[in-house]
Amino acid sequence: MTRRSFKKRIGMMLLVMIVLAAGVFYAPRFLAYSTGCARADAVVVLLGPVFHDRDRYARDLMNRGMADTLLIPAYQKIFTVDRGKLRPAFVRKDPDRLNANQGDEASPYYEDTHLELIEAKRILRQTGQTTAIFVSSPYHMRRIRIMVGKLFGSSEGHCFLPTPYEKAPVNAWELKASDWKKVGREYVKIAWFLVYSPWAQMTD
Repeated sequence: MTRRSFKKRIGMMLLVMIVLAAGVFYAPRFLAYSTGCARADAVVVLLGPVFHDRDRYARDLMNRGMADTLLIPAYQKIFTVDRGKLRPAFVRKDPDRLNANQGDEASPYYEDTHLELIEAKRILRQTGQTTAIFVSSPYHMRRIRIMVGKLFGSSEGHCFLPTPYEKAPVNAWELKASDWKKVGREYVKIAWFLVYSPWAQMTD
């Protein structure tokens, strides 16, 4: 190996290390996607391990008049504002999470979030609503944005607001080992969705 080729190889290795370091540094912030938001037709809150934090923020948005309808698609629950109070408009008798009962639209490899968004799309269509505010954990928002873009044909007109009640640091030096595990799982889920989505039923 000549001295010139050795330097070239070292330079390439350094470049790869810099790119990888930059990717790791930016990884949490990329996931914590959010948008500004005007009023929408509905607030859609998605399930997760710490659902209380998401539900609390969704109800905050309702109390601020950001929408007139609150949807929890995993449980097929619909709440509407009546005389200034949030009241149930429809609650499925069997509150199990969505599964293969989605019919022809469901496949065994679909993620839970994918099934919830299919249900949200169905409810929004049936109720004549066209815009939604999607609420979930901060690290989940990028994946939700990607899924909504594919399922709804576009993410335009929709808002993406992570709950502020769930701690999710975006500076790499602030993350604990448990935070990095969450970040890693999210990237795996995004990759899996992108792998199977070309064969999944999306917009119609």
